[in-house]
Amino acid sequence: MRSAMTPETIPLGIGELEQRSVGIPRGCLTEICGPVSSGRTTLLLSLIREVTQKGECCALVDTSSAFDPVSALDNGIHLGRLLCVRCSAPHPKLNPVEKALRAADWIISGGGFGLVVLDLADIEPYLAQNIPLATWYRFQRAVESTSSAFVVMEKQPFAKSCASLVITLQTLTCNWAATLDRHHNPKLLTGISFAASVSRSRIDVSRRKSPNSPTEFCVTTSWAG
Repeated sequence: MRSAMTPETIPLGIGELEQRSVGIPRGCLTEICGPVSSGRTTLLLSLIREVTQKGECCALVDTSSAFDPVSALDNGIHLGRLLCVRCSAPHPKLNPVEKALRAADWIISGGGFGLVVLDLADIEPYLAQNIPLATWYRFQRAVESTSSAFVVMEKQPFAKSCASLVITLQTLTCNWAATLDRHHNPKLLTGISFAASVSRSRIDVSRRKSPNSPTEFCVTTSWAG
């Protein structure tokens, strides 16, 4: 039974989550979900950084061309070990989601990547809802015999029972600092606090303490303080 497995996991690179033993399992499909500005990009860049800095290659299937290589480089990602496939350009027969699904299928089947990410976070949810369950099942079957971790970024989970792990994100607070001239200048954003929770897991979590309770983490700006 796969529910009792304890696969090797990839750390997320965020101390608060690593203290709770939350990692991305290899050979499994994981969903990372949350609304806009919920910490999805922060988690994604941190995860890719962890993999590329250890010498493995990553593949990112970017449905909406939202990936920013400059931000990735600033976050310590080794761009020479990252394959980015952009799917937003017009196609006579396929929409961006259909192109992204095909690209992810080919990449997983080809092998050689420690991490494969399918970014559906910026598409309308109804497009993801139209993805057949058979497609998610095919992804699950394709990745389970590999050492790759397959991560899907979304606004809400759609893979259902095919996902071994679902991490849900939400924004908690935004921290603002007053500028010198408060009457004429806007406040500066100095940090955002997020909450991450494991909303579904088919992995043995016996080593974790209260795995389903939210874990808070904060991202600060370069000018904070």
